[in-house]
Amino acid sequence: MNTKIKTTERVEQIVLAIGRDTISRRGIISALHLHQKGRRNFCDNYLYPAMDLGLVRMKYQDVPSMPEQAYLLTKKGLDFLEELEEKAKKEQV
Repeated sequence: MNTKIKTTERVEQIVLAIGRDTISRRGIISALHLHQKGRRNFCDNYLYPAMDLGLVRMKYQDVPSMPEQAYLLTKKGLDFLEELEEKAKKEQV
C-alpha cells in the first residue's frame, strides 16, 4: 500500500503526532515540542500542508473557529501513518 505522497518532514511529523487520535492544535504543538506563540508558523508549515494533501481534517469542519476544534487523520492520512510506521520498523532492524 504505497500512496506515493510527496511530503515534507514536517507533514510526516504532524501525521505521527496526531496518530489515531483526535487532538487539539495545542496538543499537536505540544507533541511536536513547538512554541505556542508560533501558531502562524505551525499552521503554515505543518497543519495547512497536511490538510492540503488530504491527510488531516478538522473534527468540526462546519465551524473552523470552534473553541473545542480538534484534528484527526483522514483515511488517506491513516494509510500514510501505517506506511510511516512500517518504514520506522524496517529502519530499526
